[in-house]
Amino acid sequence: MKMYVATIPGSALKVRSRESYYARQKRIFVVVVILVAIVPLLFISWTVSRFYQESWLDKTTVELTSLANNRREIIDLFLNSQENTLAGYAELYDFSWLSDPSNLEKLFKAMNHQGVIVDLGLIARDGSHQSYTGPFAEHLKDKNYAETRWFAEVMHSGRYVSDVFTGFRGVPHFIVAVTDPTRSWILRATINSELFNALLASTVVGPGGDAFIINRQGEMQTPSRLGLASLPAGEKALLLSNDRLTIHNTPGFLYATTGMKNNDWILVLKTDIETSLADFYRARQRDQMIIGGAGLLIIAVAILLVFSMMNKVEGADHQRVLLYDRIRYSEKMALIGRMAASVAHEINNPLQIIGDQAGWLDELLSEEEPSLLKNRDEYQPAILKIRAQVKRASTITHRLLGFSRSTDGVKSATDINVLVEETVSFLEKEAQNHRITIRRRLNFTLPLITTDGTQLQQVFLNILNNGVDAIGADGEITISTSAAGKQIIIEFADNGPGLSADALNKVFEPFFTTKKMGCGTGIGLAISYNIMERLGGGIEALNGLQGGCVFRVTLPAPLGNA
Repeated sequence: MKMYVATIPGSALKVRSRESYYARQKRIFVVVVILVAIVPLLFISWTVSRFYQESWLDKTTVELTSLANNRREIIDLFLNSQENTLAGYAELYDFSWLSDPSNLEKLFKAMNHQGVIVDLGLIARDGSHQSYTGPFAEHLKDKNYAETRWFAEVMHSGRYVSDVFTGFRGVPHFIVAVTDPTRSWILRATINSELFNALLASTVVGPGGDAFIINRQGEMQTPSRLGLASLPAGEKALLLSNDRLTIHNTPGFLYATTGMKNNDWILVLKTDIETSLADFYRARQRDQMIIGGAGLLIIAVAILLVFSMMNKVEGADHQRVLLYDRIRYSEKMALIGRMAASVAHEINNPLQIIGDQAGWLDELLSEEEPSLLKNRDEYQPAILKIRAQVKRASTITHRLLGFSRSTDGVKSATDINVLVEETVSFLEKEAQNHRITIRRRLNFTLPLITTDGTQLQQVFLNILNNGVDAIGADGEITISTSAAGKQIIIEFADNGPGLSADALNKVFEPFFTTKKMGCGTGIGLAISYNIMERLGGGIEALNGLQGGCVFRVTLPAPLGNA
């Protein structure tokens, strides 16, 4: 026979103390509560922050796109308008007429009523200045433009809008020039740079933003709001990379670029992300501080709650045996209550007989000859004591019966007002605790009616309970009684929130409730409805004219009062 030997570690056989078990559970619960509370908070904060930034980026992208399209159209329309105006005059007037300085001055004034152009000049085919009107007459006198780029461009294409250049006058400017139909002379106008730059100056691109125009070489055609004289190489390569409307999202900046003036120029709108989101970053920093404070508070509360709850659980575990004893005791007391009711019924009859016999003995003693009875003076007090104790015992048994009696559906003469007062006494203390006033408007001339007072009281109690629950706190319930025709009317009006139309239609259906989950079964009013049907009356619910809910209970009036 083989023998197998196994070694079991002593730690496996060691019984873990309850103190160490609950200490471990406390640590686990604290960690779980902290993670469950803080992780979602951090996730929500991160999600909201990211969502806001993405939403701002999408919104700003749409705004920049719309703004770039709008400004491009305005500027192109402005330049085309100047070209068309000059072309129209070049077709309308001939070289000889325009060569007259006075005629050119008239034309300049006609074109410049809004200050769009600075000067106007007539250039001959050989590049010489034939006529000029404007502030640079001394600088441009006797100048020849035959070797300039713009002169060659306009002679080649018939129309030309130049880049910004200094030229003979030594001042940055750009021109619009057109030729006559035979391309034998040129009409040239210098655009007012301040007016042209104002077309971009009003562009709203946010704090720290910029708006400017560059040419295909990356040279500034309009001033930068930020005072940039030239663009960094990296930024220049990015902005010149596309002719179409394009959004460039770079770290720190958001650009919108679009080609204009036949793609010779590029309009650039630039938004500083950091500056535009400065308020958001400050708010996020405050939120992070709040979340940090909330995290510390959560940790403290988690520790306090978990230790408090686990201490209670630990105490409850120690009291488990006592609780079992209390449950057994409660069951025994319930049994005793039922037995007491049974005993009270059984004792009532013997007590009645004892009381009757004691009375009979008292009558017999009064008829006896006093001289024949030696202890007559002792018989009389003894009989009185017997009758007093029987009365006392009867009172006790009647109290037991009253406490434990069940409803047998027995109808009797009932005072509705008294029944209302008794019902209110059950709930008045609870109502006061919730600062709810129960007012009575009772008609004390009401006749007695034959009904089952116990069941009717159950109906009243259900309605009052619902009223207290509906109000919650700080309100009032008004109970009024009256007679109308062949009916006795009892109304319970509260100033709670009232009922919806759908709830009014379903309020007496079984298991329908407007209370929170776990706070009502939905059968109280259904039972009340059935009780009122059995009693020959009715019950209805409606909303009051001044708000709240009204339950109206009706009962048939006595025939003599019909």
